[in-house]
Amino acid sequence: MGDSTDLRRRWVTQMLAAKMVARIATALAPEVRVMPVKGVLVSRRFYDDPAERAMSDCDLVLVGPLRARDAARRLVRDGWRVADWSNDPHVVDVAHPSAPGMHADLHSRPLPLGYGPVTAEWMAEGATLDRALFGVEVLVPDDRRLLVHLLGNIARDHLVNARPHTADDVARVLARSPYSTGDFARTVADARLRIASWSALRHVAKTRPDAPVLALIDALRLSDDERAYAQWRESVLATSSSARAPWRARLVARCASDDLRDAAVGAASAAYGVASVRVLRAIDRWRDRRG
Repeated sequence: MGDSTDLRRRWVTQMLAAKMVARIATALAPEVRVMPVKGVLVSRRFYDDPAERAMSDCDLVLVGPLRARDAARRLVRDGWRVADWSNDPHVVDVAHPSAPGMHADLHSRPLPLGYGPVTAEWMAEGATLDRALFGVEVLVPDDRRLLVHLLGNIARDHLVNARPHTADDVARVLARSPYSTGDFARTVADARLRIASWSALRHVAKTRPDAPVLALIDALRLSDDERAYAQWRESVLATSSSARAPWRARLVARCASDDLRDAAVGAASAAYGVASVRVLRAIDRWRDRRG
């Protein structure tokens, strides 16, 4: 009885999420293309039944000129509300009265600064337009770039705070996508995230030691020095907890790129981002009150 109840609950959640995707895509078109990512997309493309994949929100990358905050303001005029101003200035969490308990995270940048060239435009390269998944036109990312995004999110969550279903997502994409291990490895390298992805895949392999996962770990071909650095990063990230992460762990998590210049930008963003976001939040609230 419990299993069937959980299945029904997940199915309802998935249907609410799909409606949210359709509402947002319609409201922001044609200026912005909406790209579903993470659970709301992976569950529909790589699971036999979307209800197999638990989720509590839906993540959408915004491809177009609008920042996340500007998109949120447009949605507010259509009856949405801002549920949370994220510490990341490229992310806003919105909710709609028709979907109680369900939020949509709007991302004008899919991964934080310090994660290489993974922008909305980078994610959109090779993407396809699709109307079948959500009943409206959305962008569906190339599997290889989707995988980079999934691995990047595991790294962003300090590995130890990544939710259990993220390992299943990665394993399913690798197992069911038509792309080869080499194809995935080349895209990870193009994103300048070989070291962070190697650690993320090692985390995935703890619960999903599937052959494609292990093959990609090997295909990234880290040198001995790169492996030693990756393992040091993992030891620092392991000091995090879901409640609070030490300052050093937050800094290391944001220095994910293989490129030192990218990593330096991530470090600077981590060091100064919280204060700047607080100021931006105050400005946004002031502007909203003035209409």
